[in-house]
Amino acid sequence: MLSGTLYGCFSVVVPHEYKELVEQALQGNKDALPKLVEIIHESLRSYIFRITLSEDLVDEIVQETILEMYKIFGQLRESDHFWSWLCKIALNKIRSHSRIQTRRKHLLQKHAEELTRKPLNLEGLANVINSEIKQAIFYAMSKLTDRQKAVLSLRCYDDMPYSQIADVVGVSELNSRLLFYRARKKLQKQLFKSGFGKKSLLAALIIFGKMTAPNEAVAAQICVTSSTLGIGALATTVAIATTKTALTLSAGGVITLGIIAGASLNHSNDTLQPPHQQTHAVVQDSSITSENTDIEGYYYYPGGSDGPIMMRLSISTAKTSYQVLQNDNGNYFLENMGQKVTVNNHHYWNPDFSVMLLPTDSPELAMFLGNYENRQSNPLMNFSATRDLLIAASKQKGTNNITFSVQHYDALMEERFQYNWPAESTVIDRRDSIHQQGWCYFTMKGTFKDREISGLGQIPFKYPVSQTKPAWFAIKIDDVIELFDGGNSAVMKNSNGPIASYPAQTFLTGLNKPWMGLHCIDTVRRDAALSRIAFKTELLSDEALCKVSLLHPKGTIEYTIDLYKDLIEKISFFDESASPCGDIIFQYSMTAPANLELFKKPVLKKSSSSIKRERIYWLAELVAGNL
Repeated sequence: MLSGTLYGCFSVVVPHEYKELVEQALQGNKDALPKLVEIIHESLRSYIFRITLSEDLVDEIVQETILEMYKIFGQLRESDHFWSWLCKIALNKIRSHSRIQTRRKHLLQKHAEELTRKPLNLEGLANVINSEIKQAIFYAMSKLTDRQKAVLSLRCYDDMPYSQIADVVGVSELNSRLLFYRARKKLQKQLFKSGFGKKSLLAALIIFGKMTAPNEAVAAQICVTSSTLGIGALATTVAIATTKTALTLSAGGVITLGIIAGASLNHSNDTLQPPHQQTHAVVQDSSITSENTDIEGYYYYPGGSDGPIMMRLSISTAKTSYQVLQNDNGNYFLENMGQKVTVNNHHYWNPDFSVMLLPTDSPELAMFLGNYENRQSNPLMNFSATRDLLIAASKQKGTNNITFSVQHYDALMEERFQYNWPAESTVIDRRDSIHQQGWCYFTMKGTFKDREISGLGQIPFKYPVSQTKPAWFAIKIDDVIELFDGGNSAVMKNSNGPIASYPAQTFLTGLNKPWMGLHCIDTVRRDAALSRIAFKTELLSDEALCKVSLLHPKGTIEYTIDLYKDLIEKISFFDESASPCGDIIFQYSMTAPANLELFKKPVLKKSSSSIKRERIYWLAELVAGNL
C-alpha cells in the first residue's frame, strides 16, 4: 500500500499518482485502469466489508463494482472525485444485494459468532483486542443500516467531506450530516447495551477501523478524532430538535405531497439512468406559499411508474412536525415529537383537500388539475420506468424550487421505507378488522333511474396483498348488462354474450383502489380528471365524511367517502336539473357474501368481440345513457 492521504488521515494512495492514473485512463490509456484497480483494490474491499460485515459478500460486490467502474468509467467528470464516485457505485451494488436481506442477516450473525474463534490478520492488534470486544463491536455495527455504515466509513476512515458523502448516498449535504449523527447515536446506543461506557464511541470506531483495514500498515494510520465526529452547528441544532421524532428524512419540513409534486413532470418512455447515477430536475412551483420550509420526501413505484406508489414524507410547520410513511405494510403517522405513532386505515390526503399530484403524472393530467385548481404546472422532466422507480424530492429554505432526483433500485429494503420509529413511542393501531386482514369483499346495491344495479368484488388494501388477493369486480345492470373485471382484462356482456373487452381494471375506474397507494378521494378525482370530468370537493359537517361531486354534462355523480376508513360509502346520482335519480350503497366484509356464487370471479377468455384499447368510466357511461 502506498503512503499518503486522499481526504484526510486514512491512507489510500499518493494523491498525484492516483490522480495521474485516473487522468491517463480518462484519456484512453488502456494500461492505466488495471494499475488503478490494483492500487485501490484493498481499500475498496475494506470499505465494502465495513458496510456488509460479510466475507461472503465482499468479493462478489468488489468484482461487481470494478466491472461497473470499467463499464462507465468514461462518465467520470473529475479525477479528484474518483474515490467518492467509486464508493457510490459500491454502495448501490450493496443496496441491490439487499433483496437477499434475510440471507445477509444470517451471514452477519454467523460472522459475529465466528469472530470469537477467528483470529485477526493483524497479529499485533489481535494481542490487544480480545474476542469479546471484537464481537461486541461487530454486533453493534451490524445493527446499523447500509447507509449508516457507509457514512460512518466514509467520514471516519476516509475523512470525506459531507458534500461528497451526500453525493455517494444520494441526499442533501445537511441530510448527510444528520444521517451521520443518527448513525453515530445508534452505534453508541448499541455499544452501551453491550457494556461499553458512554464515552467509548471514539475508541470503538478506531478499533473497528483497524480491525477492518486492508493491512497492518494502513491500520497503523487509522485515526478518528473528536472533530471528525462533528456535524456542524446547523445540523447539530436540527439533529437535537428531531432526534426524538426519528425524522430520518428531513431537517425541516415538507408541505404536502401534492404540493411537493405540484409542478407535475412529463411522463414518457425515457430510460432511467443506471443505479449509480441520479437524474435531477429543478421545478419552480408557485403553489408553495411559504419559503420558510425545507422538504424531504420520497416516492417509490415497485411495479414501475404506471403502478402502485409508496411514499414517505417529513412534514414541518412553525407549530408542528410529523412524519408519514405509506409502505408495503401499512399507513403510519408519527406525531407529538415521536411520542405517538398511529397505524391507520387511511392513506394521507392533502390538508387543503387539493388533489394529490405525482411526479410521474402526464403533462395532460397535470395541466387539467393545475388549471382546475389554479396551480401552475411546469413539466420539465420525464420520470418513467417499468419497475423499482424511486424519486426523491427536496426543497431548501428561502426558495420555492423543488429538486427531484431519480434512483433505480429496490427501496423497500432501505431505511427510508421501513418502520423505524423510536422504540419508546406509543403505537396506536386504529385499523378496523378488514384493514388488519389486508383485504375484503364488497357489495354494492342500488338504482339509477329505476334500473337495478347490483355487484360485488374483492379489494386488497396493500400492494403485496394485491399479488395474492388481486382486485376483481362484477356488476349487473337490470340483469341485462354485465361488467366483469379481473385477471388480465375486463369484459362487457349482454344477454347475447360479450360485447367488448377492455384493459384490466377498466371497470374499477372511479371505485376504491387502496392498493395503489393513494387515498380514495384522490383515486376518485384523478380518475375523473383522466376522463376530463370536472369535480368539486366538500367536507361534510361531521368532518369524517367527504363529498366528491363529478360534474358530468348529463348529470352529477356524487360520492360520499369516509375519510378515515378510506372507503366509498355511497354513490348518488342527480340529473341535469339536479333532481336525485338513484343511489348505490356499498358494504364491506371480511367474509364472502351469500350470493358469491351468482357473481363468481370470471375466468376471462379471448373473444372475437370488439377489443377496446381505451378504458371507459362506466359510471359516466351509465349517466350518459350509453349502458
